[in-house]
Amino acid sequence: MQTKDPDHRRTPDGTAARRRPSREPDSARRVTLVVALAVTSVFLLVTAVGLIWFLSGNGPLSSSSKGEAAPDGRATQEDPGARDTGDTSTAGEDMVDDPASGLSYRLPDEDWRRLGDDEVPPEYSSYAVYGSPADPDAFIVTGNRDLLAVEPLPVAGARLALDALGGMVSDIGSLRLGTSGPTEVDGTPAFEAAVEGAEGTYGRFLLVKTGEQRGAFVLGLNTNGGEAVSTAIDEAFDSLRLS
Repeated sequence: MQTKDPDHRRTPDGTAARRRPSREPDSARRVTLVVALAVTSVFLLVTAVGLIWFLSGNGPLSSSSKGEAAPDGRATQEDPGARDTGDTSTAGEDMVDDPASGLSYRLPDEDWRRLGDDEVPPEYSSYAVYGSPADPDAFIVTGNRDLLAVEPLPVAGARLALDALGGMVSDIGSLRLGTSGPTEVDGTPAFEAAVEGAEGTYGRFLLVKTGEQRGAFVLGLNTNGGEAVSTAIDEAFDSLRLS
């Protein structure tokens, strides 16, 4: 007696045939299709939002990264002249920024003029004058010098003050260093000394340590400008900063 196999049926020619597996239910296929459509929709939505941001005013193509748009529709770049580079003679600018020495100070007023790089004596890195550039009544210069390894800052300051004066004054013997002492510039150790001379002469010298064996200095000297110019030099020194 043969056992009937539910998975086999007889074909017309008498041979047995295997029953085909039943198809996946229609409901399962519909769920799969819905999930696939949902994932695709989310992907397209995220892509669209990203594209809108990229092209919007907040994206990398906005005017904030390229500059404000000019009337003709072209993007304008930041004006490099907005920073004082000292490349040309200029009058009445607010700040003198000297990258070579690392110092900056406020130019006293419109009667002072910062000279261009090609007019600065080689011993200095910036040069501002009151009066004629050829024969100024007063000047302010900045520069930098190497410091000796075992030289205290006050000793270096006194030495470099005379050295700085020697490059600007023909009769250095008529000048002498007056009251001096330690001070600070933006928390950095410095040395300052008064410069004295004939009646009407007023000056100040300051040396600030900017490296292990490096110092930056500023020298202001009024020889014929009057009391107001001496006050202007004080104002410039009071505004001195490390840049």
